[in-house]
Amino acid sequence: MTQSEQILLSLIRQSLWGDQIVDWTDADREKVYEEACAQAVSGLLPPLSVDEEIQRNVLFIQYTEAETDLFELFQKEQIPLVILKGCAAAVYYPEPYRRSMGDYDFIVPTVFFDKARKLLEDNGYVPHNVPEVIEREIQFDKDGQEYELHYRFSDPDLDIEKYITDGMNQIEFGRIDDHQFPMLPPLANGMVFLAHMRHHLQMGLGLRQIIDWMMYCDKVLDDGFWDNEFQAAAEETGLKTLAVTVTYMCQKYLGLKQTITWCKDAEEELCDVLIDSLLTSGNFGKKQGVGYNVEKTVTSFKKQGVFRYLQLAGENNWEAYHKHPSLKPFCWVYQVFRYTKQGFRRKGQLKSDMDRGRKRYEMMRKLGID
Repeated sequence: MTQSEQILLSLIRQSLWGDQIVDWTDADREKVYEEACAQAVSGLLPPLSVDEEIQRNVLFIQYTEAETDLFELFQKEQIPLVILKGCAAAVYYPEPYRRSMGDYDFIVPTVFFDKARKLLEDNGYVPHNVPEVIEREIQFDKDGQEYELHYRFSDPDLDIEKYITDGMNQIEFGRIDDHQFPMLPPLANGMVFLAHMRHHLQMGLGLRQIIDWMMYCDKVLDDGFWDNEFQAAAEETGLKTLAVTVTYMCQKYLGLKQTITWCKDAEEELCDVLIDSLLTSGNFGKKQGVGYNVEKTVTSFKKQGVFRYLQLAGENNWEAYHKHPSLKPFCWVYQVFRYTKQGFRRKGQLKSDMDRGRKRYEMMRKLGID
């Protein structure tokens, strides 16, 4: 773990739990802020100026106003919806406006999906990247913001829809200052956070998703709720090991209270590999460079087999093949040369990248993500 990463974790603990003030006068502040931006948690750092603090508040107000417009539009047409992540995560933070916000994710009961889609299109929400068969969501743009209308939230290989469907019949209202919004009840909301972490572990899990889960655990997922409700859902969906591991990691590195004991059986080494992996990847994989690509390559070798992976990667990367399909039998050869060239440029680093890749594969296997 680099000095910048260590300082960032300390500043997060200070921001969320009021830990001792971090002395970082001798640190490279620019690198710390770069790390925070890559992890989408810059809002948890001390503001650089009063103006920046004001800007954070203004951006959050603008975000919630647009969300209110969306909710009122659907309410007028009697279409139920709930917010996924976003404010439904920020509500658990001690200062919600410091949670970095992205797009607007929301879901409606499937029977209302077509009506909801038309309602958005008729009111200036412009669809884009619409698949022929809608399996998960449609993305819309309006006023420079992205909205995702979900048909379902689950990945193809993970089904948590029954919890969301049940939750849609028990909608609750969260409140952040004067902003009120519909959200899922605690069990369903927690399953969304857990599934969201699992989804991004395969492409680039960052601190923002981890902290969303941690703050949910702090406010909701105590030992009683785990024993009485959540554990059964986590076991049924194969997400128990992930929940236990991430929660224990939050206690070890991010200051989550020790009164939560249901995670004490976590494998400590697995927690260490996980924190290393997420610090390497960044939010949505923003820090993915050649080294991280080597990690993913090693993981894919083990999952798909060496030849199949080389062939598919070569088909994707070789521009000459895109122009001359007859070259297809040689795509695997191209990919071998491509990796060899990258390896020569990173002689000293290649072995550690491959070692990290093997650890990452073993981590994913133990977490039940293949």
